[in-house]
Amino acid sequence: MNTSTRVEFGLYDVTARSDSAPVTEDAKDFCNLSKDLLLESVPNQNKYGTLETRQWLMDGSFLFFPETPRQYFWGFWSTEQSNGNGAFANPPVLNIRFDKNHSSSGLTLHFYSPTDDWASKVKIQWYDANDGLLAVAMFAPDAVDYYCACKVENYCRIQLAFLETNRPGRYLKLAGIDYGVYLHFSGGEIIKAHVLEECDPLSAEISINTLNITLFNQEGRFSILNPEGYFDVLQHRQKLTVWEDVRRSAHDTSTTSYCMGTFYLDDWSNEDDTLADFTAIDTIGLLDGSPFDGGVYDTHVASLAAEILSGYPYTLDSVLGEERIQGYIPAGTRREALQQLAFAIGAVVDCSRGEIIRIVPAPQRASGLIGTDRRLQDGSKVTLLALVTAVSVTAHRYIPGEASEELYKDTLEPGTYRVTFDAPAVADSLAVRGAELSERDVNHCTLTVSKAAEVCVTGRKYSDSATVLRREASNLPSNAQGNEVSVPDATLVSPDRAAAVAARVLDYYAQRYEQTFRMVAGDEKLADRLIVESFGGEMVRGVVTKLEFDLTGGFLADAKIVGRKLSNNAAAYAGEEIHAGERSFI
Repeated sequence: MNTSTRVEFGLYDVTARSDSAPVTEDAKDFCNLSKDLLLESVPNQNKYGTLETRQWLMDGSFLFFPETPRQYFWGFWSTEQSNGNGAFANPPVLNIRFDKNHSSSGLTLHFYSPTDDWASKVKIQWYDANDGLLAVAMFAPDAVDYYCACKVENYCRIQLAFLETNRPGRYLKLAGIDYGVYLHFSGGEIIKAHVLEECDPLSAEISINTLNITLFNQEGRFSILNPEGYFDVLQHRQKLTVWEDVRRSAHDTSTTSYCMGTFYLDDWSNEDDTLADFTAIDTIGLLDGSPFDGGVYDTHVASLAAEILSGYPYTLDSVLGEERIQGYIPAGTRREALQQLAFAIGAVVDCSRGEIIRIVPAPQRASGLIGTDRRLQDGSKVTLLALVTAVSVTAHRYIPGEASEELYKDTLEPGTYRVTFDAPAVADSLAVRGAELSERDVNHCTLTVSKAAEVCVTGRKYSDSATVLRREASNLPSNAQGNEVSVPDATLVSPDRAAAVAARVLDYYAQRYEQTFRMVAGDEKLADRLIVESFGGEMVRGVVTKLEFDLTGGFLADAKIVGRKLSNNAAAYAGEEIHAGERSFI
């Protein structure tokens, strides 16, 4: 088996696009720059026939220009065409202003791909917040997508003048701008690539998948000491996508490409002037750094998921989305809030092998078999986990109090303050003395103090009417020692959900066989339910909780499943345990 690793690295200023305000006086009136040039990626563009010089070929591939063009994507089309030599008499100019300073290794310009039209001469100027000129550079693009390499730090305005087009008598057609460059690494440039994926089938915790890579660059582009290098423009949240290309045997003429995930830069360092180490996290890791205000809820799961994951890509099982959810989420991070929701509804959360967060029910049927042809003998281990004899689940019901009480009191100097409550309060009941209440919520309020004074916030608190449901495991051995699991702080578990939660917890802990092994990797993902051929022909049926890949060492995975031992009968292999409709057999 031959394998190779590829890494795609988006070396972009990750906040520049959303902070940008592109303006021009030289665009067609149907262009909407403030919308089109802020898109994360250029959408598919239609191939329209125009009255430009030698543009409309009569080959049937062109569309008539729309009668109401403003409703479509255009980017920046200039009002004037270039002359017979491709030069503009009055070059179209685009100014992009930013509210904050930004830094990037250059700009990537995207032009009109349907007819391969681009600007062949461009002048770019970068300015600081005081409109002082930081840098100026001339570029000669030779393709629809062209990287203008010029590292500039702390710019607050960019001016682009488009001087010529690659064909005479054409409009400028700029489809998009990236504030940086997309880098590609492969082969000997990747010294190490390690991916760790983990999940908890109960969602008692939502794990963060990680990527650790070491890249080699002969020119020392990532060296901290190289003034022309990339180190100064590395930023948290820059995107890395990792691929593993696999050719199963020497006789295969084609390769299979596996996307091993999309990750976001979290930390970086130099080993020497040619080697750079990068640590990256998945989308769940981004949630862990994003605050969430929380609240008291009585809504559908789909509505609460949309609130928690606003601005992040996700999919939610439609059946789960229709369920009603009641309870409380304390102020914290979006990852913590999503964990509360997933645990309450019995969902598994995962975004391995991509960037989309998937919220789905835990699979109940096996979808694959890992036999000895794929499981390596070295390093295999089976552990019997501790016996859980009972579970107690605290159910929560939040009731608004009738009497107002003091929530906060202190002497404050002039300024704006965010006050966090130690218990949820009815937002509409909040009142303040000594300051102006500028924002109110269940878990906090924002105060504006105009002069030094004693400030007091009052309101009605919610009380938690908690009940504890206890369930014992069945078929316990006579000599079993008590080992009870408690669930006290799942604040979205309402009384009507407690029994189902207790049953899920007991069922999971009844799976006491933990098998770790190394295997030839394939399509298996976290939370898949698999049957693994273990020692002496025994079979373990369980859920995948961990996959760890050393990609530069071959397409091998260190796996962990938690499950039950199967009896050696034909039913275990004849459709009662493996269901071919979910995923093809391995």
